Amino acid sequence: MPNSAQTQLNHLLTLRIIELTILTLAFSLAVRPLFTESSDILQLAALLALVIVIGFYFVVRSNMIPKWEITLSLLIALIIILPTLTISGGVNSQVAYFLPLYPILAALIGGTKESVVITIILVVYTVIATVFGDLITDLTDEIDSREKSLDRGFWLTTTIVFSAFFGHFFLRKYAELTTKLNEENTQDPLTGLLNRRGLNIYFSIELKKSLLTSSPLSLILIDVDYFKKINDQYGHDIGDICLIEIGQLLKRNLKNKDIIARFGGEEFIIILPNTNKDEAALTAEYLKDLVSKETFSEFNLALTITLGVTDYEKHDDNALNMTKRADKALYKGKENGRNRVELSQ
Repeated sequence: MPNSAQTQLNHLLTLRIIELTILTLAFSLAVRPLFTESSDILQLAALLALVIVIGFYFVVRSNMIPKWEITLSLLIALIIILPTLTISGGVNSQVAYFLPLYPILAALIGGTKESVVITIILVVYTVIATVFGDLITDLTDEIDSREKSLDRGFWLTTTIVFSAFFGHFFLRKYAELTTKLNEENTQDPLTGLLNRRGLNIYFSIELKKSLLTSSPLSLILIDVDYFKKINDQYGHDIGDICLIEIGQLLKRNLKNKDIIARFGGEEFIIILPNTNKDEAALTAEYLKDLVSKETFSEFNLALTITLGVTDYEKHDDNALNMTKRADKALYKGKENGRNRVELSQ
């Protein structure tokens, strides 16, 4: 979704994760010496990691690089993990078993690009650590054979690559599911047009664009004339077919930038970006004539529509006020005989 609310949520989540990391590193530094002997190099590496994370925390808290927070978080985690991994045995270190989880984590909190970059870094590191394993100092004093190191390096590399593919597959499925849910949440199940929720989303976007660019924005509210008689005489299933056909007819004859939604019952609403009221009135007349010349359903029913037109007035105007003005114009059109276009005052 990206929007300001989601960006702020990601920012706060990143801060909480960094705070948890700081507490974990500080606790480890303070408590580890009480239970086990630790190399000075390991202690120094942990202290350096703590300093890096604290520095990054203040960068994130100042909101200096909001777009790069997640990517840098992943890279800094690598800066902390890989040196520790190297001085604790490379591919033979117990830390290495957690590496295959990292591409999946990068995919979940970052995305495909982040996961690919992390995977490449890990694969390159694992190959180098395997080939030059004899040069890596194992501060745990564990002795591993060359064959064992090669075997672990091979399977570790394979698992990292597999995890990257799994992360990509999960992201793709998640994107498909999210798209489907968004469509279901913003789509009218009968006509396939936008519903009220979808309309509100796009209407808000167009209002902001109009305000920022001082471009015109118009609205057309449409009501199918005497629709109740269709339902009473032919049944609601025929009425539904008529709504579907009218909705699709209107949509086919609009510009790509125009937005149409089912407003409720037998009403439709159209948002026309970069269109003033006079231009919107011409579009409304065209749509009115188009509907009146067609017949609908298997009964070839002749139907008409009445349309109310208004535009964005800039001075503290909003979606609700525009809709109310169009609605008043629409009802004026009904009072004046229907099958007509009325402009708001």
